[in-house]
Order: sequence, then C-alpha cells, then structure tokens
Amino acid sequence: MRHRVERGLGSLAGLIGTAAIAVLLTGCGGSNAGKHGAQHVPRVGLMHVGIDHIPPSLKPLKARLRELGWVQGRNIDLIWRNLPSEDAAKAQAQAFVKEHVDLIVAFEDQSVRQAKAATAVSHTPVVFLHPVDPVQAGYVRSLRHPGGNLTGVFGLRDLVAKQLELYKAVVPRLHRVLALIDPLDPSTAPLWKQSQAAAAKLKLVLVVRKAATPAELIQVFRSVQRANVQAVFVVSPKLLFNYSQLMIGLAEGDAHLPLELNRKEWVQKGALFSYGPDFELIGREGARYVDSILRGAKPSDLPVEEEPRVQFTLNLTTARRLGIHVPESTAILADRVYR
Repeated sequence: MRHRVERGLGSLAGLIGTAAIAVLLTGCGGSNAGKHGAQHVPRVGLMHVGIDHIPPSLKPLKARLRELGWVQGRNIDLIWRNLPSEDAAKAQAQAFVKEHVDLIVAFEDQSVRQAKAATAVSHTPVVFLHPVDPVQAGYVRSLRHPGGNLTGVFGLRDLVAKQLELYKAVVPRLHRVLALIDPLDPSTAPLWKQSQAAAAKLKLVLVVRKAATPAELIQVFRSVQRANVQAVFVVSPKLLFNYSQLMIGLAEGDAHLPLELNRKEWVQKGALFSYGPDFELIGREGARYVDSILRGAKPSDLPVEEEPRVQFTLNLTTARRLGIHVPESTAILADRVYR
C-alpha cells in the first residue's frame, strides 16, 4: 500500500512530505530499531534460581513461543539467566529493569519475589511460572483478577497431604520421617502447617531439621541415623530448587535414605519418587502469556492459570538399592516408572 501511495504522489510537496514521515518513523524506532529501521525487537529477561539444573519448563516455553511466531534472533531476544541465590536474583531483576526489557519471565518463588520487588516502580510486566501459591505469596490479588503487573501459571496447590500419603504407600511401614525446612524461606510456614496436619492424619512422626545452606544440609544428613528416621521429606521449596542434586547425593551416600522430590527429572537421577506439577506443560502454557503481553495485553487483564495436572514418578532401581519393596498396587499408579 505504501508503494502505491508513493507512486500517486506527483508533486514535489508530496515527495517532501513522504520523506519527512519516513524520518519521523525512523526516529520513533529509537535505539531498539534495527540497522535498516526494522521493527522493535522485544527483549525478554528470563531468570531462575538453582544452578544445579535448568528448569524443565524452559525448553517447552521456548518451543511454544516459536510455534506462536517468536523466533530467537529474528523478532525476539530471550535473555536467559540461571542464578545461584535469591540475592543474585535480586540483582538480576534490578538489572533487567535498568536495561528496560519489555518483559520478565520468573521461574519459581525466589525469582518471582525479586521480579515483583524490582518492578514496583517501573511496572515492567512479569510472567511467573510454577510458584507455590501466587495469591498467598501476594504476587496477585486473585487468580481471576491479578490486579498488577504480574500474572502467569502455577501448579496445583496443597500437594503436601498427597505427597505424604504416597510416601506411606511407596515405603511400607513408614513411621518416622526427616522433615527438612529452611526457616528463611517465606513459603515454609504455610507448608509446614500443612505437613503437620497431614502427618497427624497419617500417623507419621515428622522429625524436623533446619537447613539453609549446603554446609547445613551436609551436617543434617551426616548426623541422621537410619534407626531414627526411615525417609526424607523436603518441606521448603527453596531447598528443592537450590539443592535437589546435593540432597540426592547425601540421601543415597551418607544417610542411605529414600528421598521424595518435586520433579520427575530428579527421580531419573536417583530420588525415590516425585509427585508434583507437570512443569513442561506449565512452560508451554506460560508462553501464551508472554505472547499476549508482547502483543499488547496487560498482565492485570490476564487471569492466572492453575494447572491441575500432576505427575507421580517412581524409581524402582533406587527402591531396590535401598531395600524397599514397593507394592505392585502402588507402582501401577505411577505415570512413569524408572526400572
């Protein structure tokens, strides 16, 4: 259409006007415009705490964005940062804001907390993926009406009771369980309350131990005697995201105890079982939010999605190594079994 208009401009004044418009359009592109006056390429900062792994939601997020037309290096710039601590997430979130990224994708609660704090003034849109409970944590006002600059996708809430119930089914005659908590994790208090309530109904004794650093975890596992506890249950999400690989090694080597974690990937690496959200599906669903916001939608207008699907994954090789006979009636319930 533009070429037809230009052909129709027969006067010198028309040509001058066209040139002036072109100059204005080029100026509006600012520093984000390409070398040839190309369209603005959105910059999206992606951040996650937990350097012993890549979140399983990242790859499907990128794949779904490609399906939606967002190609890295062509019309979108995805800036991935995997971070060692929440302090590092704080600095990274502030850096993203200073760099004027168009959107931040925050994986897990540590990143979400810091993204929310860093964008309090700039109101940079934030898409969160799999926090524990975005309403309880104060990231949004409600699932239907987020009310701010954050929205996204998370897994089913209140899984603690089912996780402990499965523990009793996977490990026959289970009675005493080592419960690991990080007192510095804001999610610990409500999850510990749920854990105590579930344990009481299941007649399980929770032997609580506090740990917030690798050194403290090592000390806890090395001091545990097999006669005192029969399994390990991690209450605090911060421990799950920061130190799962370490805990697998400690549970297998020093303590010789079964360990339940939150992802099938950890079961493949040696944890006894997991019962938690489908992180890959959450990643794909999260891409829709990124796409919508980059196309002009406001986070406050996009209801938060609670993904109800969960996965039960079991490692029978680990069970045999620990001398645990998993009942067949329990094994057949697993969505995936590693043998």
